[in-house]
Amino acid sequence: MSNRPGWQILSNCREKGETMTRKWNAKTRSEDIGHAASKTFDLIIIGGGITGAGIARECALRGISFCLLDKNDFAFGTSSRSSKMFHGGMRYLASYDFGLVRESTGERNWLRSHLPNLVRPLGFVYPAYEKGKARPFKVWLGVKLYEILSDWLSEYKNYRKSRIFRAEFVEEFEPAIAIEEPELGRMIMAGFYYDNNCDDARVTLETIKESLGYARGDSTALNYSEVGDYLRDSSGMVRGVKVKDVLSGGAFEVRGRCVVSAAGAWTDETLASANYCEQRIYPTKGVHIVVPNERIGNRNAFSLISLDDNRFFFVLNRYRVSVIGTTDTAYYPESKNLDEPRCRKEDCDYLLRTVNRMFPHAMLTYDDIIAAFAGIRPLIKQEGAKHESDVSRRHEIFQTKDGVVAIAGGKSTTFRLMAEDLLFYLQKNKFLGQFAKPEYSKRGFSRQPFKVGLARKEFDRIAAEKGLLEAAHPEQLQYLYTQYGRSGIEILEKIRDNPPSGRPLLGGYPHCAAEIDFILEHENAPKLIDILCRRTEAQWMIWHYKQPELAEAVAAIMAPYYGWSEETKKAEVDHYIGYVEDNIRFLKEQVITEKVD
Repeated sequence: MSNRPGWQILSNCREKGETMTRKWNAKTRSEDIGHAASKTFDLIIIGGGITGAGIARECALRGISFCLLDKNDFAFGTSSRSSKMFHGGMRYLASYDFGLVRESTGERNWLRSHLPNLVRPLGFVYPAYEKGKARPFKVWLGVKLYEILSDWLSEYKNYRKSRIFRAEFVEEFEPAIAIEEPELGRMIMAGFYYDNNCDDARVTLETIKESLGYARGDSTALNYSEVGDYLRDSSGMVRGVKVKDVLSGGAFEVRGRCVVSAAGAWTDETLASANYCEQRIYPTKGVHIVVPNERIGNRNAFSLISLDDNRFFFVLNRYRVSVIGTTDTAYYPESKNLDEPRCRKEDCDYLLRTVNRMFPHAMLTYDDIIAAFAGIRPLIKQEGAKHESDVSRRHEIFQTKDGVVAIAGGKSTTFRLMAEDLLFYLQKNKFLGQFAKPEYSKRGFSRQPFKVGLARKEFDRIAAEKGLLEAAHPEQLQYLYTQYGRSGIEILEKIRDNPPSGRPLLGGYPHCAAEIDFILEHENAPKLIDILCRRTEAQWMIWHYKQPELAEAVAAIMAPYYGWSEETKKAEVDHYIGYVEDNIRFLKEQVITEKVD
């Protein structure tokens, strides 16, 4: 066990018999960089999204040392800008990709079982209309096949059985949906099945934290660390990377036996300096808009077919809000900058047109939009695909001539399986030696519970034993459980010991000083935007016009912790608000005046 302050043990999870809560913060950054530069790791992982995080966890569980690097924050890209779901991919049945659906549903069920506070079941309604593309038999077959592929010979089963409902019953439990639509005719029936919602960025972060916990100081993870070039041995094979510390401007080198690219949308540019000129990534943009749930009235999630282009998309119930998305359009014609995808007016209009037809009483306008966010899907280029949605979501593993191994494509739900495939590829191709123990060679070895994962009953039991149930009001208690699981107990202890730290930073929302203190101590968030965009879901769950008030409140906590000057504090707030405004800039360009009759 390392004795560096950044890995000081703070508490023991006696229920699991494991030490899990450790300090991991930006204050120990110089020590972490020193550690990264002072040893040779088994694996250097470029990319701190869900794929890189999954690889780190696979390594840590098997005693393989790693150094995880990202030029931005962890989960900066696709892993914080998805549909906020772990799902099996109902729509992939239409392209007969049964293998992908089976893999995805299996991983989905494992995550729900072992990380229940963060990966939560969500019911989906899939309606079929007289003249719609989704015909009744097709919906019935899809829902039943989805369930069979998930449960057949699987250790982890569906949350509940799927159902088929008559339109009259759908009208009773989902009165907001159109039972009759001018173009589609009358609803005949609807399939009902379960997938899971999640906080994608927090799953990524918890995966990295768990990896560092298992590694016990032998490995490290650094955000804002940009790989600029590679280090080669005398034979020209890559054995390390040259890194720029984005925060300080300094530089350092990291050495490893193998370098892996898990850079997602940035894969091509990451491999360019490794003598790999082939373009493997086909980036597509996915946009989501967020509105108050009461404006639509959906009690569950809906799988819908766009009336514009027959494309599958969702209307998701997320407590107070509904998330609408996603679009799927080629990204390069719009911008070469993969760091800054944005929602545009045409993206928003595309989503609202169908939603306003399918939920006729909503009559959504731009005034109803709480927030918007856009991400890039790092799809593998596929010859013959006629539309962005036709490109396979399967992953591929390949390598450059000088020994950099890359994994690309895939979907967030299968991150564990992707990481497992990568490690077996490395072992088979002699990048890694034989695994230390026989059980490490077993498929599915890493399907272990997350230490931070907790069922609500267990959370309440622990909180009651510690006298914490009265420390927060019920909504805040639910929030701390959902977002932090076992770590939520520690935040409640902070509130009990200092009640003012539990007061809301913004009226009507659960965020408090105790939560921010916990993030600063344990979740390596050097910037304000890290907390509001990725450590929490504040950026898209809270009205855009309320963001400046929350940003000021959080920055006021961060400033003394990091010793920020007033200028630095203002710059952090301005940077975050600029990001929020960029994502809703289309609201100021034109207001929708047309409402669907």
